[in-house]
Amino acid sequence: MPALIAGRSTRMEVLEFLRRKQAASAEVISAQLGITPNAVRQHLAALEKDGLVMSEPVQGKRGRPSLMFSLTDKADAAFPKRYGQLATMVLNELAEMGGPALLDEVFERVAARHAGAIEKQLTGLSFEEKLDRVVESIRRAGTLAEQQETEDGVRVTIHNCPFRNTALKYPQVCTITPRLLVKLLGAQVSQEASIHRRDPYCSFLVQRAPADGMAAGESAEPQ
Repeated sequence: MPALIAGRSTRMEVLEFLRRKQAASAEVISAQLGITPNAVRQHLAALEKDGLVMSEPVQGKRGRPSLMFSLTDKADAAFPKRYGQLATMVLNELAEMGGPALLDEVFERVAARHAGAIEKQLTGLSFEEKLDRVVESIRRAGTLAEQQETEDGVRVTIHNCPFRNTALKYPQVCTITPRLLVKLLGAQVSQEASIHRRDPYCSFLVQRAPADGMAAGESAEPQ
């Protein structure tokens, strides 16, 4: 999202006005915000270039059509979101209803469902190919994930956590990644560092399965 959208910028005010009114002309926006029509058009042109606003000529009762501006679906990302706050509220209720055991079960199901969505893509691949696919899937969740060969196995490091605030309160969040690795790679996984424990990153050591193979269900539980 362009930096100019942040805070109480004029462009953010234009977006908020269009959100409330659904559609409006540059002249109407100008009158509402108290800036010149030309300035409004400049902001609208920039927003349209960024894919946040679209324009459409609308024929009135008389005269030339008016150019009406409205928000695109992409513009929704410019408005504040509180997904983490909602997630924490839901987890608070679950913890009161069933305690840690219920939270463990919920996150085990989350990991299993996510693994099931990836599993079909891994059929016939080697261990290294599977690991690459799984790490790429972890990256798509908004993390800075990387893998590194070590003497003891492959270290998967996640340098940022999109769920950090929630994970600091509920460590069960941190079990999703190791459960994915166990399920999809059929390997033993141990956690070396954890943002929940106030480490600067999370890291997991993935030990390759023996040459004769190890069933996914036989792997050790993540820590």
